[in-house]
Amino acid sequence: MSESGSDEFGLYEVALLCGGPERVAQTALLALYEARRIRIGQGTRRVRVVRHESDDAVQAAVLAEIPDVGRLLGQVIAAAAKAPQTRAVGDGLRAAGLLRGGRLRPTRRGRAVRSRLADEPGTSGPERLAALGPAGVEDARMREILETGDPKPVKLPRSRARGHRYGAASGRFYGGENVTDGHDGGHFDSGGFDGGGGGGGGGY
Repeated sequence: MSESGSDEFGLYEVALLCGGPERVAQTALLALYEARRIRIGQGTRRVRVVRHESDDAVQAAVLAEIPDVGRLLGQVIAAAAKAPQTRAVGDGLRAAGLLRGGRLRPTRRGRAVRSRLADEPGTSGPERLAALGPAGVEDARMREILETGDPKPVKLPRSRARGHRYGAASGRFYGGENVTDGHDGGHFDSGGFDGGGGGGGGGY
């Protein structure tokens, strides 16, 4: 592995060097979104699986963190960032002296490479996200989703009334769900998809 440019690194290696494990998870999630394998609720940031198909181990790890009922985007990203498949991405970078320690921090050489990678972000959505973070995503809707944190639950009075959309046991309500799959001109239907690791996603 050389330091000549982004062509020498895989997509997830770029993401790990430029943004850490959560950036790796974000990048895999965006690729799944663009392939229409997941949906994200724009208001609720809830991710739901459309098709259980993955192109690589990291995508498989992301899908494994999404139950049938869906899950908040930040929770999916945080969990996938800790998956063995994600940590395995750093093995080669650590062996090359670009990362160090259990927390996979960039070395001085790694930081130099990171600067070069940020100057060569690529053209696809996942490539730009890997190198530049959510701010580099050109799709305005997905950029907003990735930069926004998960909604906080609202505590409501306990009630036995039927038809309420919050659990009487928990007294928590996340609001209604508008779902976008990012296609067909931004068409919305009922459901949910979330995108982003709880906001930001800058370098680490």
